Amino acid sequence: MGECVLVHVGEGDWIVVDSCIDSQSGQPVALNYLGSLGVDVASQVKLVVATHWHDDHIRGLAATLRAAASAKFVDSAAYGFQDLLRVVELGNTTAPGSSATREYADIVRILEERQGKGEKREAVGPVRALANRKLLSLTSTGRSVSAEVFSLSPADGVFSRAEAELREALSAIKRRRRPRRRGPNQLSVVLWLTVGVLNVLLGADLEHVPGTTEGWQAIVGSVERPVGRARFFKVPHHGSKNADCPACWTDLLVEQPFVILTPYSPSMLPKHEDITRLCGRTPRVFLTSDPGRYRLPRRDNAVEKTLRELSAKPRALVGQMGHVRLRSDARSADQEPVLLLRNGAQQQCA
Repeated sequence: MGECVLVHVGEGDWIVVDSCIDSQSGQPVALNYLGSLGVDVASQVKLVVATHWHDDHIRGLAATLRAAASAKFVDSAAYGFQDLLRVVELGNTTAPGSSATREYADIVRILEERQGKGEKREAVGPVRALANRKLLSLTSTGRSVSAEVFSLSPADGVFSRAEAELREALSAIKRRRRPRRRGPNQLSVVLWLTVGVLNVLLGADLEHVPGTTEGWQAIVGSVERPVGRARFFKVPHHGSKNADCPACWTDLLVEQPFVILTPYSPSMLPKHEDITRLCGRTPRVFLTSDPGRYRLPRRDNAVEKTLRELSAKPRALVGQMGHVRLRSDARSADQEPVLLLRNGAQQQCA
């Protein structure tokens, strides 16, 4: 379970956004997929982005970054680099000792190793993503297709929240309590990609909240964000209602965009009403897999008790992860993209 977005930005160059593990190979899905295409990950991946530090977004990210020797690493500027490590370890975004802690510690080591070999910090990262910051520019005259990547969040309004949550996490740990999970989605990195004549909006897990200083309203209301409307949209927070911003559809997206979303099984997202809402806005809605595919079957109470006593953590056995692939000519906004649905990926709105 998890999500990873790969974007070919022309001339054989790629960016990787978030990560998850293929249950069959045990490897990051990005490395499996790029390897199947014959991509030289070490030289052709230009950017590796951690939108936020939830387990379903960062498993395998360190291995991906290590393989992508020429890539810059990007994460949210809402936390200081060392502060974020402390928050992850304390369980503000996940339980201590989980994959988030391991991945982040490994990424720190990788970046330190690269700087120790003479690489400049700005060349390897971490690059701190914040609202309306250009993260990558591939616009040399020799390219047939230019490409630029911008972060649209986090907005200024969440920086004080990040500091407050760090203090709260420290206080909760001292009282032997688990810190509340309420902020990391608001600190996540939304990306805007312009590749040739095409625009892509990757929504991470950013939520829609009241006010104009954070969440989607801060993006919609910004006069500094890149111009244009996106034809392709990775729906935020697994299609959940709390991430739905009506103004996004009128201000940031073309009419009837291509929409992709990933399931989150612990919360059984997206729900039926989420799919219905999305289909009311565009008939081009694609889900990477059925969320029920990862649900554990009900077991006898005695079996459940035994598993708890053994500290066993059952998981659903599934095959290859589903994925949606869209290929489009970046030199023409009129051509229909070529669609491929694999391993349980589904088109909705039928």
